[in-house]
Amino acid sequence: MNQLTLKQRELALLKHKQQLLQAKIPPTYQPHERQLDFHSQGQQARERLFLAGNRVGKTYCGAMEMAYHLTGQYPSWWAGKRFDAPVQAWAASVTTEATRDILQLAYVGDAARGLLGTIPAGCLGKRTMRRGVSGAIDTLQVRHVSGGWSSLGFKSFDQGRPKFQGTARHVVHLDEEPDIGIYEECVLRTATVDGHIMLTMTPLMGLTPLVESFTEAKNASGKAVVRAGWDDAPHLAQAECNRLRVSLRPHEIAAREQGVPALGSGRVYPVVEAQVSCLRFEIPAEWPRVFGLDFGWTNPTAAVWLAWDKAQDVVYITDCYQASERTPAEHAALLQQRGSWIPGVCDPAGQSVGQTDGRSLLELYAQAGLVLTVAENAVEAGVMTVLERLQQGKLKVFAELDDWWREFRVYRRNGKGRIVKQHDHLMDATRYALVSGLPLATTQPATTRRPRPQTDGWTV
Repeated sequence: MNQLTLKQRELALLKHKQQLLQAKIPPTYQPHERQLDFHSQGQQARERLFLAGNRVGKTYCGAMEMAYHLTGQYPSWWAGKRFDAPVQAWAASVTTEATRDILQLAYVGDAARGLLGTIPAGCLGKRTMRRGVSGAIDTLQVRHVSGGWSSLGFKSFDQGRPKFQGTARHVVHLDEEPDIGIYEECVLRTATVDGHIMLTMTPLMGLTPLVESFTEAKNASGKAVVRAGWDDAPHLAQAECNRLRVSLRPHEIAAREQGVPALGSGRVYPVVEAQVSCLRFEIPAEWPRVFGLDFGWTNPTAAVWLAWDKAQDVVYITDCYQASERTPAEHAALLQQRGSWIPGVCDPAGQSVGQTDGRSLLELYAQAGLVLTVAENAVEAGVMTVLERLQQGKLKVFAELDDWWREFRVYRRNGKGRIVKQHDHLMDATRYALVSGLPLATTQPATTRRPRPQTDGWTV
């Protein structure tokens, strides 16, 4: 990079800081890439979820955006939603104390402790205090650049849904996950004024209906989700990340580090991902292969492929597949693309005869050229077999298989200890392949292998 370019960058940075100072917004907020993405998504999405690990800056990101909306003082780099007049807003967290100690502190600061808030001190107006909770603000007036006043009300989820009913709101900032009823009430409060909801949270409760409503949303739904982990936060040093990992319980690491919805004691496979995950490598030709298949229609048909290092007795999950509302012939064609020579084992439900044509799924797949063997379906015994291999380091999974990992993280038991039959199709296919498929696993016939390229007579 030449000196002229560096000089131009220095001048641009100086101009940016001067603009922030003129707007009375402290020039300390330099959003990282994921924070910028969250802000810019507000241009299209009225409901945004910042799904992030702890210490990534999700709450501060929401607090800074709220300050811009309340004051109307948007920075020059702003590419998100803008309001041209004073706004009516709410900020809420889990309890009144959490709202006071986290959100209120982020917005207003604490003069006695020398802590600045995201709202410029010169814009703070009249405030009313909440009864019964020392130092907790109930409502706050904020001066807007138009000369009017915005209003910010502080609430908490433990107040219940009725406290979120009433008047329209232009902006709502929910820090951590509320009950879905409270969230729906906030959606109603913003609907009539083209308002926006910012949800900043670490998904410690797993793949809840609220989280799933964002992660499964289509582009046209008016929702957006931005994910961030420790690697996305430049202010977190590697030494600090390592210290935090050591202090966390194993089943919480994915959620607290990466913002990945995970479960606690209810997990079927309570193992640390880092001990199971591995990078993709070329599978040796002498390793036997097999795949497991779980049938579905509206729920996806799912398949998982295994490669077995028999010398070390380590099994690798190398590929996965899932698709909904396709015929057996369509599935068979796609499955065979992974290797038509690889044997498959399947859900015993495939033996059931259809009431309309008197034919089973196994027959339909066989007609399409895919011959399957029925797997053993003793669920608990199979789960224990998978768990033992995971705990012993004898089952590894390629890190890039996002669909597989997504199910693995939310595969759980209910309060009665029963496995929840939801988002479990790849897990079932894994169990079929591991328990019933390994004895059938085979290597690729030499006649179907592609010859390796040669150079000067030497095989490479």
